[in-house]
Amino acid sequence: MGSAGLRYGQQGATSQRDGLEFEATKFVEMAQTDVSVALIGLFDSMNGMKKNRFGKPARETKTLAVLGAGLMGAGIAQVSAEKGVKVLLKDRDAAGLTGPFGEKYLAENWDAKFKKKKMSLFKRNDAAAHIIGLTDDDGVWEKHFAHADMVIEAVPESLPLKHAVMALVEPTLPAHAIFASNTSAIPIRDIAAKSLRPAQVVGMHYFSPVPSMKLLEVIPHEGTSKDTCAAAVAVGLKQGKLPIVVKDVPGFYVNRCLGPFLMETTALISDGVGLEELDKIVKAAGMPVGPITLGDEVGVDVANHVRKFLASADMGVRMEGGGGPPGSNPMQEMVDKGMLGKKSGKGYFLYETKGGKTKKTGVNPEVIAALKDFVQRDLKLGKDEVVDRLFSRFVNEAVLCLQEGIIENPADGDVGAVFGCGFFPFTGGPFRMLDARGVASYVDMMQGFEQKYGPQFAPCQLLLDMAKENKKFHK
Repeated sequence: MGSAGLRYGQQGATSQRDGLEFEATKFVEMAQTDVSVALIGLFDSMNGMKKNRFGKPARETKTLAVLGAGLMGAGIAQVSAEKGVKVLLKDRDAAGLTGPFGEKYLAENWDAKFKKKKMSLFKRNDAAAHIIGLTDDDGVWEKHFAHADMVIEAVPESLPLKHAVMALVEPTLPAHAIFASNTSAIPIRDIAAKSLRPAQVVGMHYFSPVPSMKLLEVIPHEGTSKDTCAAAVAVGLKQGKLPIVVKDVPGFYVNRCLGPFLMETTALISDGVGLEELDKIVKAAGMPVGPITLGDEVGVDVANHVRKFLASADMGVRMEGGGGPPGSNPMQEMVDKGMLGKKSGKGYFLYETKGGKTKKTGVNPEVIAALKDFVQRDLKLGKDEVVDRLFSRFVNEAVLCLQEGIIENPADGDVGAVFGCGFFPFTGGPFRMLDARGVASYVDMMQGFEQKYGPQFAPCQLLLDMAKENKKFHK
């Protein structure tokens, strides 16, 4: 028991009134802290998202088709079936449908919830009964799709493949059906370009693992109808998600912010910060996981794809400064060698699976060997500078997204960052963190990094304007 607890115990033992007064005093002190204000603000933002900003859709989505029974598709199917939505889960063949990330994944998740008493046996069986598994070969999937209100495709990140599945299923759908893409980076307008009804195409970007991650990015393209957006948000709300609306740009919001963050991760490694050290520093600062573990959890191949995609997109100098010799990319080398992270048993770390549970066993010696030439210097950076260098790149991009209308407001930006990638939850998100820390002092810090390390740290115009006028993002 801490000193406060002892004092409370002593107060209560002497006088109940004194104990209650002590408790009330401490509660008031706690309620006035920056952390309390930030978390209350975040809670209010979450509640605000429970109302559909587009209004009630013309039709309720009662039957949802999910294309692809991989990790993402099965996760989308799970959170939908648990809410009473009829799900048509389709894959190419029986092996894909029943594989480790298909129906087997669903059964294991529901069995685990039942075992932990988070779900009754009735609810477990009822959810399973809402799933209809389908394949290309069964000869009946078209009849089922004729009754679908919405299709969410969760196939690999390939525009030709997404166009192929769209061409396959759209002719089978009813006229009102919506086609949604779970892409993490491909522009929705490019997907909609081959649609029979582009006004009914929208992006619905879920985060992995879908049953655990609360955020949903809803991405309309220029021609998406308001009712299509309303239906997408309504489905997300029914699934228990927090839907934010994001402009159709490369990386959308969360991955766009993670791009510069990934670049700075490698820059810090190049400047002498060890893999385990970097994870420990970031976790100690308040993040749920460090950036190296995050890379393994998401998948080194996925992180590398996002990095390369954004580097070739529209972000310019903000996707530079990754350290190492010119042209080096340690993530690409890892992908080439099959070191994809937790899912492959080795990434930055090594993993061991026993009894269905996977645990980390240590740093991958192959990665350590590969990084010897990548590390250019050891600046012996302090913990605060490591954290500020890493997260200022994320925060600057978040503010730029607001500046450019990629997100609608600071509340969406905070919820997106906290629930999309675990951004320091106790700060309430990047915008509330800036309010508490002071925009002017944050700009001064970034300009110092800009002079020391390069233009990738240059604060965006909105940050400069807010600092000059001494404004806050939240009232």
